[in-house]
Amino acid sequence: MPTAPLTLASASPRRKELLERVGFHVKVVPAGIDEQRFEGEPPEDFTKRMARAKVQAAVRRLRATIYPSDAEGGRVNSLASARDDLARWVIGADTVVVVDDVVLGKPAELQEAREMLLRLSGRVHRVVTGFNLFDLRRNKEGLQAVATQVRFKHLSRAEIDKYVSVGESMDKAGGYAAQGVGAYLIEDLSGSYTNVVGLPLCQVIEMMEEMGATEILPF
Repeated sequence: MPTAPLTLASASPRRKELLERVGFHVKVVPAGIDEQRFEGEPPEDFTKRMARAKVQAAVRRLRATIYPSDAEGGRVNSLASARDDLARWVIGADTVVVVDDVVLGKPAELQEAREMLLRLSGRVHRVVTGFNLFDLRRNKEGLQAVATQVRFKHLSRAEIDKYVSVGESMDKAGGYAAQGVGAYLIEDLSGSYTNVVGLPLCQVIEMMEEMGATEILPF
């Protein structure tokens, strides 16, 4: 079992569940940030920028707690105490769906969810997740984006309406949940399944091993 928690800079219950399912001890520190994409910004760059922004917001909160007089991090490049180790590792992620070079985030309303699903129907799209792992003790970070190809079955408008009525579209990139009822929409998948859910666990754990995050690894 891990001896210290992993701080998740996200309110996503799916990411927390994925991490806990493989044995991580997760502490959630949500980060409210501006998630606007720059014009022409590639999806990989956008998701990595968002992931890093979430982590930095969480890091500022953690540093303010550990060193209230120095919340901007000027002297927190060598955390040493046992108390500090409890907040050493922070991870954040952001996921988008890409089809026809159009980036789909979370739908703002049910009609937008329907339009997204109609666009994805019978097509191959990419799910891109950027993630950022930060080590507060060493002030070091890892940053990566992972893409998975997903093919949807052909959907009638009646099927789309029925799926949207289930209620799992609104907080999901592309308007569907691969781990929920939306699993039946997926005809084929190439790449990381957990990436489609919200966090590519294989690549995340590889980065943790490379960065020496032994105290949070569950195995």
